[in-house]
Amino acid sequence: MTDSLLSGIVPKLPVVNKEVVVQVLSEGQCIKHIQYGFGIVAESDVERTTIDFDSVGTKKFVTSLMTMELVGEAPERPTKPRRRSKKAGAAAAARVAAGGK
Repeated sequence: MTDSLLSGIVPKLPVVNKEVVVQVLSEGQCIKHIQYGFGIVAESDVERTTIDFDSVGTKKFVTSLMTMELVGEAPERPTKPRRRSKKAGAAAAARVAAGGK
């Protein structure tokens, strides 16, 4: 009896096959996150997106769940950090150890 009462009150919605659209961001794209602020996309695929934020460093998100605002377009050629040579790394470490910059 309760089924007949509920079926009269709550309409049944048809089941619809919805495709989930996941936006994969490009490397170097600028974004703004409500909690972490401004950042730059370091890596992105359909599962995970890694963003380097100015204030808190690198954070990894589930791509389908993240909510953020696009601030700028992706650069034509994403910039990659230049690798230091072993010699330059050793010199920088020596300066830090000596108390200089």
